[in-house]
Amino acid sequence: MAKLGDIATYINGYAFKPQDWSDEGIPIIRIQDLTGNSYQANRYNGEYASKYEVNDGDVLISWSASLGVYVWYGEKAVLNQHIFKVVFDKERISKDFFVHQVGLILENAASDAHGATMKHLTKPVFDALPFYLPPYEKQCEIAGILDKVTSLISLRKQQLDKLDELVKARFVEMFENSSWPNTSLNDICSEIVDCPHSTPKYEGNLEHPAIRTTEIKKGYIDWDSMKYVSEEEYQKRIKSLKPVPGDIVYGREGTYGNAAIIPDGYEFCLGQRVMLFRPNKTKCISAYVLYAILSDRVKRQADEKNVGATVPHVNVADAKQFDVVLPPLELQNQFAAFVERVDKQKQTVQQSLEKLELMKKALMQEYFG
Repeated sequence: MAKLGDIATYINGYAFKPQDWSDEGIPIIRIQDLTGNSYQANRYNGEYASKYEVNDGDVLISWSASLGVYVWYGEKAVLNQHIFKVVFDKERISKDFFVHQVGLILENAASDAHGATMKHLTKPVFDALPFYLPPYEKQCEIAGILDKVTSLISLRKQQLDKLDELVKARFVEMFENSSWPNTSLNDICSEIVDCPHSTPKYEGNLEHPAIRTTEIKKGYIDWDSMKYVSEEEYQKRIKSLKPVPGDIVYGREGTYGNAAIIPDGYEFCLGQRVMLFRPNKTKCISAYVLYAILSDRVKRQADEKNVGATVPHVNVADAKQFDVVLPPLELQNQFAAFVERVDKQKQTVQQSLEKLELMKKALMQEYFG
């Protein structure tokens, strides 16, 4: 065993200020650029110390706000504060072995990270974290096994993405550039409501999920981070409208634009920054409305409303007027049948993905636990 501080040097990034930003020059790597939450790239067009330079293949560790380890794949860049660049200058270390193990170390350390509004690790705490350091050949063996499982997990995720693209392409083929009349979401939905403008009181009652933007993905609900409310809180939050199966929930702020259909078997209420669309069954069905909302056509309209916005969001009044086409119910049902067939394929791939992820967790625990 060793300590993280004994096996490599960790160079903290430079504290770039807004006045340092430029439209030209090399990218500034911020935490959001590593986590995929960036919607605006910042660049720097000046002189800098070579220690802040990041090149393709360098290992980076975010130690504030979001704890994680990443490999930078991209053009030459400079490093912002709250991120370490790892320099392997103390021990012979397999980079892949390091990345796998540090990912688990940071995951375990997150619960111990302090900060009232921001989780972060101080340098002394980071340096003292224990690190399993077998001979280099053993490192490569372990990394090779974990790389294979990680590669299979990536392939399964790519399969799911391709199946989503297939449905999207089918929607475009059937409904875009057609002669069907234009209408608005307000016209084809019997109800469009916003969430209560208050933070739910979460209590862990599994009967009433409170769905937030965090759980709304492109066409499905992510249950991993779901929070729940009591019966009393649930009743407060459904006063304007009780969500029912077939309704569509829509994230309208931050990562706006994701939507999903509420499934059977649950009594949902709306968390913050979420809208609900209830299709008018005499005009449309849930599957059609869902993919109309997820379409590039609606996304472009939402983007146009966000030009210059400090915090990306969609106003309820604007969402009601989003322009869509209204095809015959017969065609909508044909599309829904196609979506159902693809969903069955996705379930098979998803089950395989979950097994692989469980396998990886077991291997990580075996090697590093």
